[in-house]
Amino acid sequence: MAVAHLTPSAAGPVSAPDDGALLAVADLRVSFRTPHGVVDAVRGVSFSVGRGETVGILGESGSGKSVSVGAVMGLLDSPPARIGGEIRYRDVDLLRASARETRRIHGDRIAMINQDAVTALNPGLTVGYQIAEMFRVHRPGTSRDDARRKAAELMDRVKIPSARERVQSYPHEFSGGMSQRVMIAMAIALEPDLLIADEPTTALDVTVQAQIMQLLAELRDETGMALILITHDLGVVAESVARVLVMYAGRIVERGPTAEVIARPAHPYTAGLMSSVPRAEHKDRRLATIEGAPPVLTAIPPGCTFHPRCARSRPVCSREGPELGPVVPGRESACHFAEEVYGG
Repeated sequence: MAVAHLTPSAAGPVSAPDDGALLAVADLRVSFRTPHGVVDAVRGVSFSVGRGETVGILGESGSGKSVSVGAVMGLLDSPPARIGGEIRYRDVDLLRASARETRRIHGDRIAMINQDAVTALNPGLTVGYQIAEMFRVHRPGTSRDDARRKAAELMDRVKIPSARERVQSYPHEFSGGMSQRVMIAMAIALEPDLLIADEPTTALDVTVQAQIMQLLAELRDETGMALILITHDLGVVAESVARVLVMYAGRIVERGPTAEVIARPAHPYTAGLMSSVPRAEHKDRRLATIEGAPPVLTAIPPGCTFHPRCARSRPVCSREGPELGPVVPGRESACHFAEEVYGG
């Protein structure tokens, strides 16, 4: 899965979901009060995901990707987190539902694959026990033998060799790629409607990355589940995602069909990301970079948050923050000069 070849493939349906979206996030805001000030980690993020659709959320570390899905999954303790807006799964507002109702949905109807499977698994329990626990917790009445049998079936389903024997193995006996497959088995155990994969290929070599992403695509096609992929890897986005949201400093700055965003970015930040991809045909050129560093979230600059790093910045950019708006049908950008960027 070489990032030099940004050609989307196997990404599932391209059309945006309708008003009956499986998951709809509206004006999501997440902040944290710290000794150094208030960190505005997510600032007015809105998106939706339809059944069977694959949506990618792309951005640098600290852009708000993982915090956004952490809010969706109910993983953020409040306090210190302060969460506003709306997160709706079907007809349930997860930010206002009872604890009992959210427990029914999280882990069952919406599941998540965490970063770094090696550390996410409990080293003191067999992988089979950890997978089987999903049935014991969420499917009361499942016997120990049935849960263990289902665990072995899931390990086989995610293509772990000799699954029935390895169900008694411990996490340290698995490679990084096999550990990630165990995490995927746990996530799909209850056949969720939506699977969130947060950097699922972190620390894996490119061959194993390709295998993991192919497995997720096969499971999506087989079950009809929706998939949200959180990543900073442009290669993963290009090959696996139908629709992409680009985040910067807690906001969505561009979104649209992946192939179109890659071919013709409409925001300077997206254009910078695409230009920084190493390409075989440019091996004698210096690698392009985005100058400067992302803003400190306790002191977000006025106007467009990207303007201190933007080569196209003009006086209006430091005064007025642009809203996310249409550029051409199906494409949105939060840039005062989006049409100019889009036109090249």
